[in-house]
Amino acid sequence: MFSKPLEKYINSLRVKKFREEHQCFVAEGEKVVSEILNSSLTVDKILFTDKLKDKGMIMGKIAEEHLVVVEEHEMKKVSELQNPPTVLALVHIPEYKINISQLTTSLHLVLDGIQDPGNMGTIIRIADWFGIENIFCSENCVDAYNPKVVQASMGSIVRVKVFEKNIVEVLSESSLPKILTVMESETTIYKNEYSENAIIVIGSEGKGVSDEAKQLCTHSISIPKFGNAESLNAAVATGIICAALSEKRIRK
Repeated sequence: MFSKPLEKYINSLRVKKFREEHQCFVAEGEKVVSEILNSSLTVDKILFTDKLKDKGMIMGKIAEEHLVVVEEHEMKKVSELQNPPTVLALVHIPEYKINISQLTTSLHLVLDGIQDPGNMGTIIRIADWFGIENIFCSENCVDAYNPKVVQASMGSIVRVKVFEKNIVEVLSESSLPKILTVMESETTIYKNEYSENAIIVIGSEGKGVSDEAKQLCTHSISIPKFGNAESLNAAVATGIICAALSEKRIRK
Protein backbone atom coordinates (compact mmCIF):
# COMPACT_ATOMS: atom_id res chain seq x y z
CA MET A 1 0.00 0.00 0.00
CA PHE A 2 1.29 3.47 -0.91
CA SER A 3 2.03 5.53 2.19
CA LYS A 4 3.75 8.74 3.27
CA PRO A 5 6.75 6.83 4.74
CA LEU A 6 7.18 4.95 1.44
CA GLU A 7 6.91 8.20 -0.52
CA LYS A 8 9.51 9.83 1.74
CA TYR A 9 11.84 6.83 1.48
CA ILE A 10 11.71 6.68 -2.33
CA ASN A 11 12.32 10.42 -2.66
CA SER A 12 15.27 10.21 -0.25
CA LEU A 13 16.97 7.84 -2.72
CA ARG A 14 17.43 10.76 -5.09
CA VAL A 15 20.29 11.78 -2.79
CA LYS A 16 23.56 9.83 -2.93
CA LYS A 17 23.96 9.88 0.86
CA PHE A 18 20.72 7.96 1.33
CA ARG A 19 21.38 5.60 -1.58
CA GLU A 20 24.63 4.64 0.14
CA GLU A 21 22.93 4.38 3.54
CA HIS A 22 20.17 2.08 2.28
CA GLN A 23 22.22 0.49 -0.53
CA CYS A 24 19.27 0.96 -2.84
CA PHE A 25 18.45 2.91 -6.01
CA VAL A 26 15.37 3.80 -8.06
CA ALA A 27 14.70 2.55 -11.59
CA GLU A 28 11.80 3.92 -13.63
CA GLY A 29 9.98 2.83 -16.75
CA GLU A 30 9.11 -0.48 -18.39
CA LYS A 31 12.34 -0.82 -20.39
CA VAL A 32 14.71 -0.28 -17.46
CA VAL A 33 12.65 -2.26 -14.94
CA SER A 34 12.30 -5.17 -17.39
CA GLU A 35 16.08 -5.28 -17.88
CA ILE A 36 16.59 -5.28 -14.10
CA LEU A 37 14.04 -8.05 -13.50
CA ASN A 38 15.84 -10.22 -16.06
CA SER A 39 19.25 -9.62 -14.48
CA SER A 40 20.98 -10.83 -11.33
CA LEU A 41 20.16 -7.60 -9.46
CA THR A 42 17.91 -7.89 -6.42
CA VAL A 43 14.62 -5.97 -6.49
CA ASP A 44 13.21 -4.90 -3.13
CA LYS A 45 9.87 -3.43 -4.22
CA ILE A 46 7.91 -2.60 -7.38
CA LEU A 47 5.30 0.12 -7.72
CA PHE A 48 3.00 0.02 -10.73
CA THR A 49 -0.20 1.61 -11.99
CA ASP A 50 -3.21 0.14 -13.78
CA LYS A 51 -1.78 1.58 -16.99
CA LEU A 52 1.01 -1.01 -17.01
CA LYS A 53 -0.04 -3.05 -20.04
CA ASP A 54 2.28 -6.03 -19.59
CA LYS A 55 1.74 -6.95 -15.97
CA GLY A 56 3.32 -10.32 -16.75
CA MET A 57 6.71 -8.58 -16.76
CA ILE A 58 6.52 -8.21 -12.98
CA MET A 59 4.21 -10.98 -11.80
CA GLY A 60 6.12 -13.94 -10.46
CA LYS A 61 9.43 -12.05 -10.51
CA ILE A 62 9.24 -11.01 -6.84
CA ALA A 63 6.94 -11.92 -3.93
CA GLU A 64 3.48 -10.36 -4.07
CA GLU A 65 3.99 -8.55 -0.77
CA HIS A 66 6.67 -6.49 -2.51
CA LEU A 67 4.28 -5.32 -5.25
CA VAL A 68 2.49 -2.02 -4.68
CA VAL A 69 -0.39 -0.85 -6.88
CA VAL A 70 -0.46 2.96 -7.00
CA GLU A 71 -2.58 5.65 -8.58
CA GLU A 72 -1.06 7.80 -11.32
CA HIS A 73 -1.00 10.85 -9.04
CA GLU A 74 0.85 8.81 -6.40
CA MET A 75 3.45 7.66 -8.92
CA LYS A 76 3.96 11.30 -9.87
CA LYS A 77 4.96 12.04 -6.25
CA VAL A 78 7.94 9.67 -6.42
CA SER A 79 8.96 9.96 -10.08
CA GLU A 80 11.64 12.23 -11.52
CA LEU A 81 10.26 11.87 -15.03
CA GLN A 82 8.14 14.57 -16.63
CA ASN A 83 5.55 11.93 -17.51
CA PRO A 84 5.21 9.48 -14.60
CA PRO A 85 6.04 5.88 -15.58
CA THR A 86 3.70 2.94 -15.24
CA VAL A 87 6.26 1.03 -13.18
CA LEU A 88 9.06 1.90 -10.74
CA ALA A 89 11.45 -0.44 -8.93
CA LEU A 90 13.56 -0.15 -5.80
CA VAL A 91 16.74 -2.11 -6.44
CA HIS A 92 19.66 -3.15 -4.25
CA ILE A 93 22.99 -1.64 -5.32
CA PRO A 94 25.21 -4.57 -6.36
CA GLU A 95 28.48 -5.16 -4.51
CA TYR A 96 31.04 -5.83 -7.23
CA LYS A 97 34.57 -6.93 -6.42
CA ILE A 98 37.53 -6.66 -8.76
CA ASN A 99 41.28 -7.22 -8.78
CA ILE A 100 42.62 -4.50 -11.05
CA SER A 101 46.05 -6.10 -11.40
CA GLN A 102 44.39 -9.14 -12.99
CA LEU A 103 42.77 -7.13 -15.77
CA THR A 104 44.95 -8.04 -18.75
CA THR A 105 42.48 -8.21 -21.62
CA SER A 106 39.60 -6.23 -23.15
CA LEU A 107 38.80 -2.53 -23.07
CA HIS A 108 38.00 -0.76 -19.82
CA LEU A 109 37.01 2.84 -19.11
CA VAL A 110 38.33 5.30 -16.54
CA LEU A 111 36.19 8.43 -16.14
CA ASP A 112 37.52 11.56 -14.48
CA GLY A 113 35.01 14.18 -13.36
CA ILE A 114 32.03 13.26 -15.55
CA GLN A 115 29.27 15.10 -13.70
CA ASP A 116 26.35 15.23 -16.13
CA PRO A 117 23.93 12.33 -15.43
CA GLY A 118 22.90 12.11 -19.08
CA ASN A 119 26.52 11.79 -20.18
CA MET A 120 27.25 9.16 -17.54
CA GLY A 121 24.20 7.08 -18.45
CA THR A 122 25.04 7.30 -22.15
CA ILE A 123 28.65 6.25 -21.50
CA ILE A 124 27.38 3.20 -19.59
CA ARG A 125 25.15 2.38 -22.56
CA ILE A 126 28.09 2.82 -24.96
CA ALA A 127 30.22 0.50 -22.83
CA ASP A 128 27.45 -2.10 -22.98
CA TRP A 129 27.26 -1.75 -26.78
CA PHE A 130 30.99 -2.42 -27.17
CA GLY A 131 31.11 -5.19 -24.58
CA ILE A 132 33.10 -3.14 -22.05
CA GLU A 133 32.37 -4.68 -18.67
CA ASN A 134 34.15 -2.31 -16.28
CA ILE A 135 34.00 1.45 -15.73
CA PHE A 136 36.11 3.11 -13.04
CA CYS A 137 34.88 6.54 -11.91
CA SER A 138 36.72 9.18 -9.93
CA GLU A 139 35.13 10.33 -6.68
CA ASN A 140 34.00 13.57 -8.34
CA CYS A 141 31.95 11.79 -11.02
CA VAL A 142 28.17 11.72 -10.77
CA ASP A 143 26.97 8.60 -8.97
CA ALA A 144 26.17 5.75 -11.37
CA TYR A 145 22.98 4.99 -9.43
CA ASN A 146 21.63 8.51 -9.63
CA PRO A 147 18.06 8.05 -11.01
CA LYS A 148 18.86 10.15 -14.09
CA VAL A 149 21.96 8.08 -14.83
CA VAL A 150 20.01 4.83 -14.46
CA GLN A 151 17.34 6.18 -16.82
CA ALA A 152 19.87 7.35 -19.42
CA SER A 153 21.63 3.97 -19.37
CA MET A 154 18.40 2.38 -20.69
CA GLY A 155 19.03 -0.81 -18.75
CA SER A 156 22.74 -1.14 -19.53
CA ILE A 157 23.50 -0.50 -15.84
CA VAL A 158 22.65 -4.19 -15.23
CA ARG A 159 25.46 -5.43 -17.50
CA VAL A 160 28.24 -2.91 -16.89
CA LYS A 161 30.08 -2.89 -13.57
CA VAL A 162 30.65 0.67 -12.38
CA PHE A 163 33.20 1.25 -9.60
CA GLU A 164 33.81 4.50 -7.72
CA LYS A 165 37.53 4.41 -7.00
CA ASN A 166 40.64 6.52 -6.75
CA ILE A 167 41.52 6.49 -10.45
CA VAL A 168 45.20 7.21 -9.75
CA GLU A 169 45.33 3.92 -7.85
CA VAL A 170 43.47 2.15 -10.66
CA LEU A 171 45.91 3.40 -13.28
CA SER A 172 48.89 2.58 -11.04
CA GLU A 173 47.76 -0.98 -10.41
CA SER A 174 46.91 -1.87 -13.99
CA SER A 175 49.49 -3.28 -16.39
CA LEU A 176 47.32 -2.50 -19.43
CA PRO A 177 48.17 0.38 -21.79
CA LYS A 178 46.45 3.56 -20.53
CA ILE A 179 45.20 5.69 -23.39
CA LEU A 180 44.58 9.35 -22.62
CA THR A 181 42.02 11.09 -24.82
CA VAL A 182 43.12 14.61 -25.75
CA MET A 183 42.07 17.39 -28.12
CA GLU A 184 45.26 17.17 -30.18
CA SER A 185 47.72 14.31 -30.60
CA GLU A 186 50.03 12.98 -33.28
CA THR A 187 48.18 9.69 -32.90
CA THR A 188 44.56 9.80 -34.01
CA ILE A 189 41.85 7.16 -33.86
CA TYR A 190 42.46 6.53 -37.57
CA LYS A 191 46.21 6.05 -37.24
CA ASN A 192 46.82 3.96 -34.16
CA GLU A 193 48.43 0.63 -33.43
CA TYR A 194 46.81 0.12 -30.05
CA SER A 195 45.59 -3.28 -28.99
CA GLU A 196 41.97 -3.85 -28.12
CA ASN A 197 43.30 -4.57 -24.61
CA ALA A 198 43.61 -1.20 -22.91
CA ILE A 199 42.20 1.34 -20.49
CA ILE A 200 40.64 4.42 -22.09
CA VAL A 201 40.82 7.53 -19.91
CA ILE A 202 38.06 10.11 -20.45
CA GLY A 203 37.89 13.51 -18.74
CA SER A 204 35.13 16.07 -18.37
CA GLU A 205 34.56 18.64 -21.10
CA GLY A 206 35.40 21.49 -18.75
CA LYS A 207 38.49 20.28 -16.90
CA GLY A 208 39.67 17.23 -18.79
CA VAL A 209 41.79 14.63 -16.99
CA SER A 210 43.65 15.56 -13.80
CA ASP A 211 47.42 16.08 -14.07
CA GLU A 212 48.11 13.22 -11.67
CA ALA A 213 46.11 10.79 -13.81
CA LYS A 214 47.66 12.14 -17.01
CA GLN A 215 51.15 11.28 -15.78
CA LEU A 216 50.18 7.63 -15.46
CA CYS A 217 48.86 7.35 -19.02
CA THR A 218 51.18 5.56 -21.42
CA HIS A 219 49.68 6.79 -24.71
CA SER A 220 47.47 9.58 -26.02
CA ILE A 221 44.90 9.64 -28.79
CA SER A 222 42.70 12.26 -30.41
CA ILE A 223 39.69 12.51 -32.69
CA PRO A 224 40.69 14.58 -35.74
CA LYS A 225 38.79 17.82 -36.15
CA PHE A 226 37.67 19.10 -39.56
CA GLY A 227 35.09 21.71 -38.59
CA ASN A 228 34.78 24.56 -36.12
CA ALA A 229 33.12 22.98 -33.08
CA GLU A 230 35.00 23.88 -29.93
CA SER A 231 34.66 20.45 -28.31
CA LEU A 232 32.81 17.16 -28.33
CA ASN A 233 30.37 15.94 -25.71
CA ALA A 234 32.21 13.47 -23.43
CA ALA A 235 29.78 10.66 -24.23
CA VAL A 236 30.01 11.28 -27.99
CA ALA A 237 33.81 11.24 -27.81
CA THR A 238 33.72 8.01 -25.81
CA GLY A 239 31.57 6.34 -28.44
CA ILE A 240 33.83 7.38 -31.31
CA ILE A 241 36.99 6.22 -29.53
CA CYS A 242 35.48 2.90 -28.40
CA ALA A 243 34.41 2.22 -31.98
CA ALA A 244 37.91 2.94 -33.31
CA LEU A 245 39.67 0.79 -30.71
CA SER A 246 37.20 -2.07 -31.25
CA GLU A 247 38.08 -2.29 -34.94
CA LYS A 248 40.67 -5.01 -34.42
CA ARG A 249 38.01 -7.27 -32.93
CA ILE A 250 36.05 -6.92 -36.16
CA ARG A 251 39.07 -7.98 -38.20
CA LYS A 252 39.51 -11.21 -36.27
